[in-house]
Amino acid sequence: MLGSGQMLLAALAMFLLGIIILSANSTLFDNEQTVRDSEFGVAAISLATSLVEEAQGKVFDEAASDSGVTTTAQLTLGTMLGPDPSEQYRTVDTSKHDFDDLDDFNGFSVEFVNDSTQPQIATYRGNSRGFRADYLLRSKVEYVVAGGGFADLDGSTLTQTWHKKITVTVTSPSSKDTLVFPTVISYWN
Repeated sequence: MLGSGQMLLAALAMFLLGIIILSANSTLFDNEQTVRDSEFGVAAISLATSLVEEAQGKVFDEAASDSGVTTTAQLTLGTMLGPDPSEQYRTVDTSKHDFDDLDDFNGFSVEFVNDSTQPQIATYRGNSRGFRADYLLRSKVEYVVAGGGFADLDGSTLTQTWHKKITVTVTSPSSKDTLVFPTVISYWN
């Protein structure tokens, strides 16, 4: 039979073992959360970058698609940024045309979902193969002031300028974080 001193030491050892086990489980859980957050970040940055690069590959403005633009007054009005009624993203409809300029991405959204039976909430649904989470991307295009000795790249203006900012926002129900990816694209004449 154990003495009371030995019983106290055994109880204390069990208590310390319990704390160590709880601490280890907490560390493992924290590491798993960090891995998930990192995976979300990498995928979100990749998706946002792809959308920005696709938009950058388009003509700066509808007016610049056929000929050079010499004044900002020739550019699309700030209140009219967005796709024309005859344009649709990656369309297969023969009566529509694909996006052809940067501001067509204003108000655009794309979702990547694992369950295609879910109701579609974005204007376009992309392929979700390779992703372990659902993602929603939204883009906004606006004119910004970046010249004449004054720059306000965080703000926007309805006045046509040689600079447009596309802001892509990526969210996921699997992450508490939201990625905001602003990029300024300029027209050099």
